[in-house]
Formats: sequence, structure tokens, C-alpha cells
Amino acid sequence: MVEKMGFKKNRRITLSMNNTRVTATVGGQRYHFRSKFEYHWAQYLQILTDNQQIQGWSYESETYYFEGEKTAPVMYRPDFLVVENDGSEVWHETKGYHDGKTNKKLQRMAKHYPDVVIELVLQHIPKKGIKGANRRQVAERYCRRVYDGSVVLRQCKGLIKDMPYGEE
Repeated sequence: MVEKMGFKKNRRITLSMNNTRVTATVGGQRYHFRSKFEYHWAQYLQILTDNQQIQGWSYESETYYFEGEKTAPVMYRPDFLVVENDGSEVWHETKGYHDGKTNKKLQRMAKHYPDVVIELVLQHIPKKGIKGANRRQVAERYCRRVYDGSVVLRQCKGLIKDMPYGEE
């Protein structure tokens, strides 16, 4: 009965994507991250801030509403607002598992807020020919850039605490 309802399936996704909530202090401020991947990305952004490669960042600081939409999603809260050195703002959306709902949110953001710049950071870029690769190609239409966060985080190995990326 439990498996029919999908609970075990969702638990597998949670375990395989390392999607456990993290409460931690980054840059002197306490945050409640929805996943370890978000926590590691926040640490990476703090390293960039400390090295003056970006002006700063904030976590889930704004919510966008899609007026007139009758079906879900009707709102979107991107993960990280990054203020670059030239003063421009870019949203970083981190995803451990890239699903179709994410693309729908990105599509609606492009429709309702065309001036908002979003970059999609995936925990792993899926290989070509599988469903995830097709979703990534769709997301590229609505984002400024889609990139593999594990590559970036592997390069920061030793600087970011509790980081499993790149370890076999």
C-alpha cells in the first residue's frame, strides 16, 4: 500500500539527491536551506563575496507571482539573488533533480518577468539521450545559462565544509 502511494519512491529521490534540510550559518547569518546542495552553493557564493568577485548574495529574498495563471505554478521563489560587481542582479536556481515543474516555472518567469535574469545550477548535468538532458535543453531557452554545479564545487574542494562532490 505504501509503495502504491509513492512514498518509497519519493524517499528514494530524497536519498539519492541528498535532499536533506540544513540549518547553518553562512557569512555570519543563519539560514534554513532546503538541501545540502543549496547550502554548498551558499558557501561558494560567500567565497566569491569574500574574494570580491561578486558584491553579495541573498537567499530566497523575493517571490514572483504569475497573475492571471489558473494552473500551477502561480508563484516562484528563486534560490539565490546574486549582485554582481557591476551592480546587475542574477538569480541562481539550484536543482538536485531537474523536473518538468522547474521548466514550467522558468517558462512563466520568462513570460511575466522578461527582464529578470536566471541561471540554472544543476547538481549534475544529465547525459545526452535521457529525459533529464531534454529538460535541460528546454530550460536553456528560458535561462541565461545552465551549468553543472558539481564541477564548480569540486574546484572549491577543501574550501567548502561537508562537501561530498568529487569524492569517490
